[in-house]
Amino acid sequence: MFVADAHCDTLYAIAIEGKRPEDCAVTPERMRAGGVGLQTFALFAGRKGPAGTPYEDGRRMLAAAERVPVEFLRGALPDVPPEVPTGIFSCEGGEMFAGSLEKLAEFDDSARLRMIALTWNYENEIGHPAKGGSTEKLKPFGRELLREMDRRGILADVSHLNDAGFWDVCERSSLPPIASHSDCRWLRNRERNLTKDMVRAIVERRGFIGVNFYTSFLIDGERAVLDDVVRHIDALYELGAEDVAGFGSDFDGIEAWPEGLGDPSGFPALLDRLASRGYTQAQLEKLAGGNLWRVLKEAEAVRTAS
Repeated sequence: MFVADAHCDTLYAIAIEGKRPEDCAVTPERMRAGGVGLQTFALFAGRKGPAGTPYEDGRRMLAAAERVPVEFLRGALPDVPPEVPTGIFSCEGGEMFAGSLEKLAEFDDSARLRMIALTWNYENEIGHPAKGGSTEKLKPFGRELLREMDRRGILADVSHLNDAGFWDVCERSSLPPIASHSDCRWLRNRERNLTKDMVRAIVERRGFIGVNFYTSFLIDGERAVLDDVVRHIDALYELGAEDVAGFGSDFDGIEAWPEGLGDPSGFPALLDRLASRGYTQAQLEKLAGGNLWRVLKEAEAVRTAS
């Protein structure tokens, strides 16, 4: 079964934190063991936000991708999902562009960005993060950036965006909104998680929601298990998310995860658990990778047509 993951921080771990590629959670060997054909590798703007060196760190992460022994798709996606470990690029934290559409073009032209998380945990030129509770919408440059992303077929990732920014994206973007690595706020009350109305909005627009494996977003406690992930998936399905739900593991960017789900080799156990609860083969195929692949292909079609 084709498995696709919408978010990992492996390139940051290698390029900025100095981790050896073979010591990361995401490796080609673990991807193969988990059936992962497509991994989204984030260019993470960094833990200091705009006060750091997000542009320079982004360039370092692109260079570090050469040390990860998988093929990165920097052009058109193939007609069918890849069967061997393959990577695509995203951006986490739009401060990497320093308020410049030219810098967006630079990264997109060299990496082919598939999605951009408009903020991380800091306010930037685009908008405001979920952390902090701002009620402000997107800033003028954020609206300008969103128009250019629409033109380039780059999906707007709302996983770290504040609530007002989320609804602004839903109103302004011609592409469907995605939450690459977020869970259900009504099950775990964290601002990084989605409300029921947000989930319904993403379902209505045929976007994507990648369930995050970070323990703190799943439960109020220290030892999550597979059934905690299943609980959030069940809750999404109860709101009609069968065609938009998937995985956004956050591997290499989290300190705690469900037992047995600390790297891509754990995906088969999670899928088996879901099958034992009555999920059909067709449902599992969409959840495992089909939904993410669908929205990526739809965004690419917009880019090709522009």
